[in-house]
Parts: sequence; C-alpha cells; structure tokens
Amino acid sequence: MYSRRFRERRAEQGDPDAAPRCASSPPRKISGKVADASGNPVVGATVLLKDGDAVRGTSSGSNGAFAFDSFSLSDKAALEVSFIGFDTYKAAVGARTFFDVVLTSAQQSIDEVVVVGYGVQKKANLTGAVATVSQKELKDRPVSNVGRALQGVIPNLNVTLSSGQPGAGASYNIRGTTSPNGGSPLILIDGVETYPDRINSNDIESITVLKDASSAAIYGARGAFGVILITTKSGQYNEKAEVSYNGYFSVSSPTTSTDYETRGYYSAKIADFFMMATQNTPYTSYTEADYKALWERRNDKTENPARPWVVTDNRNGRQQYVYLANFDWYNYLYDDSRPTWDHNINIKGGSKSLSYMVSGRYYQQKGVNRLEPDMFKSYNFRVKLQAEIKSWLTIASNTKFFQSNYRYYGYEDEYNNFRKPTLHALASFVPVNPDGTAVSHTSMTQSSTHYVMDGYNAMMQKGKSFGNKKTQEITTTFEATFKLHRDFNVKADFSYTQGYLHNDYRSVNVQYSQYPGEVMTEPEGSFPNKYKEVVWDQNYYVADVYGTYNRTFAEKHNLTLIAGYNYEAKYYRDLTAANDGLLSEELSDFNLAKGTTNFTLNGGRNEYAIMGLFYRAAYDYRGKYLFEVNGRYDGTSRFPRGKRYGFFPSFSAAYRISEEPFFEPLRKAVDNLKIRLSYGSLGNQQIGYYDFIQTVTTKGSMSDYSFDGTTLGQHATVSDPVSGNQTWEKVVSKNLGLDLNMFRNRLSLTADFYIRDTKGILGKGKSLPSIYGADEPQVNSNNLRTKGYELVLGWRDSFELAGSAFSYGITGSFSDYTAKYTKCDNPSGLIGDPYVGKKYGEIWGYKVDGLFRTDEEAAEYASRIDLSTVAAGYYSATGAYGKGVRAGDIKYLDLNGDNIVNGGKGTLEDPGDRRVIGNSSPRYQYGATLNFSWYGFDVSVFVQGIGRLDWYPGADNLRFWGPYCRPYATFIPKNFMSRVWSEENTDAYFPRARAYTSLNSTQGTAYYTNDRYLQNLAYCRLKNLTIGYTIPRRLTSKVGIKECRIYFSGENLATWSALESDFLDPEQAAADSDKKSNVYPWCKTYSVGLNLTF
Repeated sequence: MYSRRFRERRAEQGDPDAAPRCASSPPRKISGKVADASGNPVVGATVLLKDGDAVRGTSSGSNGAFAFDSFSLSDKAALEVSFIGFDTYKAAVGARTFFDVVLTSAQQSIDEVVVVGYGVQKKANLTGAVATVSQKELKDRPVSNVGRALQGVIPNLNVTLSSGQPGAGASYNIRGTTSPNGGSPLILIDGVETYPDRINSNDIESITVLKDASSAAIYGARGAFGVILITTKSGQYNEKAEVSYNGYFSVSSPTTSTDYETRGYYSAKIADFFMMATQNTPYTSYTEADYKALWERRNDKTENPARPWVVTDNRNGRQQYVYLANFDWYNYLYDDSRPTWDHNINIKGGSKSLSYMVSGRYYQQKGVNRLEPDMFKSYNFRVKLQAEIKSWLTIASNTKFFQSNYRYYGYEDEYNNFRKPTLHALASFVPVNPDGTAVSHTSMTQSSTHYVMDGYNAMMQKGKSFGNKKTQEITTTFEATFKLHRDFNVKADFSYTQGYLHNDYRSVNVQYSQYPGEVMTEPEGSFPNKYKEVVWDQNYYVADVYGTYNRTFAEKHNLTLIAGYNYEAKYYRDLTAANDGLLSEELSDFNLAKGTTNFTLNGGRNEYAIMGLFYRAAYDYRGKYLFEVNGRYDGTSRFPRGKRYGFFPSFSAAYRISEEPFFEPLRKAVDNLKIRLSYGSLGNQQIGYYDFIQTVTTKGSMSDYSFDGTTLGQHATVSDPVSGNQTWEKVVSKNLGLDLNMFRNRLSLTADFYIRDTKGILGKGKSLPSIYGADEPQVNSNNLRTKGYELVLGWRDSFELAGSAFSYGITGSFSDYTAKYTKCDNPSGLIGDPYVGKKYGEIWGYKVDGLFRTDEEAAEYASRIDLSTVAAGYYSATGAYGKGVRAGDIKYLDLNGDNIVNGGKGTLEDPGDRRVIGNSSPRYQYGATLNFSWYGFDVSVFVQGIGRLDWYPGADNLRFWGPYCRPYATFIPKNFMSRVWSEENTDAYFPRARAYTSLNSTQGTAYYTNDRYLQNLAYCRLKNLTIGYTIPRRLTSKVGIKECRIYFSGENLATWSALESDFLDPEQAAADSDKKSNVYPWCKTYSVGLNLTF
C-alpha cells in the first residue's frame, strides 16, 4: 500500500518512472515544446508517440510546440523527439501530459565510432586520414556488388570496373598512382582478406578506408597502399528477433547509342569506298545490278516477298547465294534488357548472453546475348554468432559461403566474343540462308579470308560451344575475447578460407553453307571439337593474437595500447587439362576425347607466408591534444633470405582547437575544428612469389633442328637472370588534414593534402643491348612521388514543411593527384622508360595542324616535309582517291625542323617530333549526393565523374575508328559518313577515307599517337536516382510489419562525355588495357524494389 501511494505521489510530481503499472489510462492529450540548450525553439523536430506497435507522429511548429489528440495510453507509452544536429530525446510518458523538451547538441558526427585496424576509435579522436561509408549510404544502390556501389562515393578511392559482364568485379586504388608492380589496397571483410564482389552488399554495416600510412601502418606490408575495412552486420544482445527482406527486379538499356547502319546498300558502299581508296580493289564482289537491287531495297525494314533479301544466281560457273538485305545485326545478336532478380533475407536478434545474425542472398542476371543467352547466378550465406560464456570470456564465430556460376556461349574469352561480331557482317548479309543453314563464308567478298564474323555467327547458330565459370568460397572465423581486467583484454582469432574455381569450355565443329545445297565445315584450327577444364584452389590461413589496454587517468589523460602478432599463409594450386577429337557433341568427357597431338596437361603450386608483430599507442589530453604511433615488424617469403624483414613505423598527431578555452566565443557556430598531421613508412611486397629465384624448365624445343627429321630437339632452358638482391619497395607517406563541423554539425568539411613516395620500385635497370639475349633483371631502381588532395563538404538540415519534417542533405567530394619519377636508372634517357621528372601516365605523340584544306597545300607541304614515317599510307595507297598526300589528310608538324616527321632516337635529347601531348592518369574526380525525405517519401540523387583522362584509341579499335581501321566493320554509325572528310565536308572530324588508316604502320595515316585524335575520357554520370516511399507504420503494424518501403531506382541514367563518339562508353574505353574496347558493354539499369522488416 505504501509503495503504491509513494509511486502515485512521485507520478504527481512528474516522475514518469513512478507511474502506476496499469494496462491503460483514460484518454488525454499530450503536448509540449521543443527548444535547444539556449532556449531557442526548435522548428521541424520529429516527435513520435510510441505505444507498443502503435506509432503516432507530428512535428514541432514555428514556436517549437507540438500536440497530440486525446488517446488512451498504456504504461509502455514513450515520447521520442529527434532533429538533425541534436541528440535524440526519449522519455516514458507515464502520467505526464506536457513535456518541456530540451535538445542537446549532437556529437554524432564527431563521436561516431569508426572501425580501424584491430579496433575502433571515435571519429573525433582520429589522427590519420580515414573515410567511412555506412550501410544507410549504400542501401539505395540496387547493384550486383560492392564495387559498383562504392564508385565515386569516397574521394580518392578509385574504383575501376573491369567489364559490364554480369558478375564482373572491380579493381580498387587509394590515392592514385602507386607502384607499377601492383598497388592494390588491402581489403579485409571482418578481418579476413577476400574479394569484395564475393560478399552480400546487404550484409554490410560499414566500410572504412584507411588512406595514409599512419592509419594503415598496423597492417604493415599488406597495407602499403591503403586498407579497406568492411564490417558486416551483427545481432545484438537482448534484441528481439527481426526478419528483413530486400528484393528488386531490374531491366537495362545501353549507355551508348546503338543507331547503326542497317541499310545494305550504304553498308556495302562504305566498305568498297574505303577499300578502293587504299588498295584500288573493292571489298565486295557486288555487280552494278546487285547495287541497283540493294538500292531498290534500301528502305525495306523487313523483307518484302517481292524483293527477297537472299537470291541465288549462277556466277563463276555455279549457283551461289547473293545477299541483298537490310539486316539489323546489333539487335539480332544482343538483347540489352538484361533482366535481373535479387532477393535478400536477414534474421538477427539476441538473448541476454547470445546474439545471432543469419543472412542469405540469391542473385540472377541474364546477359546481353540474344541467340544463346548468357546467365550469371550467385548465392551468399552468412551466419554470425556471439556468446558470453563467462563475464571474462566471449566467443564468436563468423561463417560465409559464396558460390557463383557464369554460363556463356561463343568463344572461351570475352575479348573474341565482342570482337568477332564487329568483323565482316555487312548489313547486306543475313545470318541464315533460306534453307536454314548458317552464313559464314560467302561469295560476296573479294577475299576468301573475309567471311561473316570470322565464323562467330555460324558458331552461335549451332549453339553448342559454351563455357562455365564457377567460383566457390567458404570462410570461417573463430574468435575468443578474454577480459582479463576492466582496462585490458586479449583477443585471439583464427580464420580459414577455402577458395575453388572451376572453368570448363566446350567447342564443337561448325558448319555453314556457301553454295545452295552444300554444307561445309569450318577449319578444325578455328573451331575444334575440344574440351577444356581449369581447376584452381586456394587455402588461406590467418591467425591473430593481440591485447588492448584502455585507461583514463585523472579524467583527462586517455591512453590506448595495442600490441599483437599476425601470421598468414596462402597455398595455391592450379591444373589445366584439354583435349580434342571428342566422340560426342553433347557429352563433354575426357574419356571421349581421342586427340593425340593437342592434348594439354599442366599446372603448378604456389605458396607464400607473411608474419608480423604490430603495435599502436594512442594518447589524448581531454580530447584536445592527440598523439598516435603505429608500427609493424614484417617478414615475407617473397624476398630472398636476408632481405625478408622490415620495420615500418608511423606517427600522427591532431589538435582540436575547438576544445581550447579561447575558442569559447566561436562555439555557437563551430562544433569541431581539428588539424591532423601524419608521417609513416610502409613496405610493398606485391610482387611475384618467386621473383628472386632463377628457374629451369625442361620444355624447351628447337623448332628448326631435329635429330631424326621429325622429332624436335628437346632441352632445358633457364629463365632470365635475376639480381637476387630484391628487397622491399618502401612507401613513405605524409598527410596534412583538417576536420571542421559547424552550425550544430549541419555543415561538415574534411580536407586532406598528401605526398607519397614509393622508393626502390622493382623494375628493370639500365636497358641492355639485344646481344645480352635476355630481359634485364629486376632491381630496386626507381622512385615515384605521388601528390594529391581530397575535399568533402556536406550540409544537412531539417525543417517543418506542411506539417511534417523535411530533412535533406547535400554532400560533394573532389580529389586529384599527380605522380612523377624522382629517381631512375635510365642513362640513355629513353622516353619509353621511366626518367627523372617523367609524369606517370605521360603520353608522347605527334602534333597535328588539322587537315590539309586543298590538294595544293598538301602537295606543297609534302614537297618540303617527309611524312613517310608517320603516314606511310599516303605513299602506299594505290587507289585514285587515296594515293598521295591530299586534301583532307592529317597535317603532321615538323617540330625540330629537320624536314622529316619521325620519332628521332626516342630519347629526351632526340625525341624527334614527338612531344608530351597528354596523360593517361585520371584527374579531377568528383561526386555529389543530394537526398531528402518528407511524409514517408525519400529521394536520393548521386552524380559522379572525372574531369580529365587522356586516351588514344587502339589501332584496332573498330568501335571508334570504324572503316578507318577495317573497311568491313559490322557496326557503322548511321551518321558516320557525315563525320568523314570530303570536298563538301571540309570541316569533318575524320580525315580522307582510306582503309587501314589506324591499323598498321605500313598503310596507316593515324596509326601513331597524335593530338588530333587523342581522346578525353572525362565524363559526368548520373550514377543513381532513387525514389522511395515508406508506408506509415500505423498501417503496416496492423499486419505485423515494422517497415514497408517501396522504391524505384535508376543506375547510370545519363552520361555526358568529352569522348568523340556516342557509340563508346568512356568507362568501357578505359577498361580495356589494349585500347580496343572489346569488353562487355556498360548499361543503364531501372529497378523496382521492396524492403520489408518484421
């Protein structure tokens, strides 16, 4: 009795914790006022009244007031008030009817906990260059893997997509040019190194990027060029079980134009025109009557029975097919819709001493091939458990499983599957003859070596040449944490990863018909009846033991100490087997392979180990003066004995000026102002496993010598000499940074400036004469300096709009870097090798003064200046239109005045007429995000791009050069001839028409790099636009749903590029190292998705 009356008395005094325990109370209004610590009203704060599953919401008005209508509330009712820049206010309602809410300034942006190497730190206490991305920032990106979601999000985290192929991964780079031997960052997922494209992006809780040596030094040799830490979601103790589903369906379209020439007349005429100019022989064997028939059909988008696209005629003494079509090869071969399905489920929760998280994902994407569709499927599964066994002992396990398969048809490699279709398939040809046989070799070309797609079409018509690329990986980690003291704990973990790759490819003989009633088979060498398997497996072991000590002395001295041991070992094994002569086209089994001359069996084993002792000591005084030292003593098996170990220390410091007493007058505007400084040294071990060992092989043969007239002489060969003195490449980094938060953390700015010196780069030393007979041995010969900066500026706020809080945020990032050699061993000054002062990525080429305006100008210039080296095609052409130096030809400049345009000796002293005309390193990378939410709607817009990247199209890049490369290109833009020089089009972009202009040096006129056709791959891309709507909880809670969100999302929706082609994506151009752009095309994606939480 006493206790109840005591609680009632406390409740009357406004103590919500003393309210009587009752199921519900009589209806009453709840109202209040929201203000900041200075008493100023907070307008637009979100006010939620929660009572079990029922949630009512409103916003504070212009004077900070809010009110709810009369309701009956249970004793579990609670009030929650939130606003950007303030900590969330929470209180039980109890018997109260009025709340005087005072919001305190939030410290979330600076006190946010960030994952760092072997631990966590408050963002305010960071002294190194560290960037983070939360799960919230990735949830609006329905993409296949992490790399696509991260592109452009973090400044100077450079993500390059290797291909548009389903399931294709990405490569990562932090802060620009690293080492030519390899400068990839270390990527750890829950502490274990793996490929990011093998994890479920929906499992990610946060991503931390350690950019400078100070933050990455604790990882030693593995983190020389930065570290990416990916942390996955976990369950929490005392958390009610929660089930969430996220799924979407998407379709795609090309990022480039596909408006190619489909009229047979013009397609054939272009091929003949270019070929005649160079070789005085047409490409096709069409007669005047054939061209007349093609002209009559030029507007027939579909075949008219009165004007058939394939006829037979007696020519050269036999019946043959004559092709008179208007065929759309692109849409016949490709379906750009790429339908995609993605389903994710996550279950997490916990009891008093056990937490759990279980997730699964199924992903499927159809590829672009229409005739025999390619398909990618992947599966992810993860289980995380943590149990508190004793107050001093916690154990945890984390197991991940990944499996994928990409099934495709055509050639074994992506390159040929996108190169072969670009050859010889004129729009006048068709893929299938009237009798159903495949078209390959025809009588419509002058040369028998020129046939439709080099047989690719016939291979796809048969549909029995295919391959599978299967990948499987399982990783399991066991971890134990011993809390030996309130301030000290020891953590030990062991991880094991088993990776497995199995690629198989089956090809069969291919048939076609060149003459009616005759079926022929393609040569065995081009389309063999063959089966091939590649098996690769990896076993990866990681063990860590480290202790952490945290202590605060006198409430102002904060100290953290970490010391530990790390050991890693990887074991690789691969095996390749292939044979031909299979007895069945349907069964792929080596037991059915009867070949004896093309049997292949090879493979090998590799292994390496790395061991390290590491430490970190961090001290701060009242969170104002911060100091940190990190270091690691590393040893690796990749170097010879005596050179394997290195010590790599770092130091960093920070000064939070905003914590000084003299800063008090500015604190109303400035929440945090910090200056950071770091210096560190790391070692790079990203070289081959056995580069320091000279090897011997017994597979040598002398092709021009035999003992018995048939058998080649077999002998052992020795690999190129090695110096045996290789050691660590040393990476020294310096970083100066600034962190600024203002206006209750609405405004944030982070700026970093850095210098990174890579010293002792392993590469060839002095170029030796060819009489040496081998490649130069690797030595630690060169130094490279990279300088750059990065800026991130953000603003976020909220205000009341039409009775609801309107929250928005804007974030922009900008970064840039350059790199140049500061030490080299290049006494000859060869411009093709590194030399002191050379900027990494330099492009040397010729200067061009436009196109000759008249034949007279061209003849006069050619009489003085010898152009035969750079434009041999002017002189080798035999066609009347292409012979000689003519109007419309490229005017190369003689810069050194020796009356000949050439490359001189190729040295700095004598570069001839070549100059530095560009640089292949990306410059001025940027990204911008705008998001807002209101009345359950949320909108996110993300723009990303680069400001400069120079690129000269490859000699055989048909997608850029078209008939200038090869006159028989399949995909010719419909407007292409409007860009070709003619007497009526003297301001055209492309020069006088000649076949093979870009292809080779003997017939070429644009083969050599020049500044006229040097491309800028700068682009600005609308990377993502997402519009979502969350159904009010008061509705969904009635059916047991905590949250239901529907969204529409678009990826790569628009691209603005400086590239002189609408038919080539700038990222596609940059992705192919040989500059031919024969890679899987990029795409726009349109998705509709659903998020459910129970």
